[in-house]
Amino acid sequence: MEALYNRQIYGETTAIKIEAMGSTAVGIANRWALGWPKRVLSLLVNHQFMEKLIAQTELEKDILANETALKHLSPREILEMHGVSQEPPEAIQHAG
Repeated sequence: MEALYNRQIYGETTAIKIEAMGSTAVGIANRWALGWPKRVLSLLVNHQFMEKLIAQTELEKDILANETALKHLSPREILEMHGVSQEPPEAIQHAG
């Protein structure tokens, strides 16, 4: 399993939770942190990161597990064919 990139931004508890979710979750977290660091920080500040990461991980795993006819394509290509965004979602700003 690849190492969690920039682990300290998550805090120890969240970093351990991400790592415990497995290689798919770590890969998604790394992709998000490398490509969209401000969006990741916004999700963390608004306490939405784990919820969004869990949803994205489940979505990607489900699609890849059920797409048996396209094994000649990379996982990223399969996800693109299904319209799965590589980007993290925007944080929802709560009024307050």
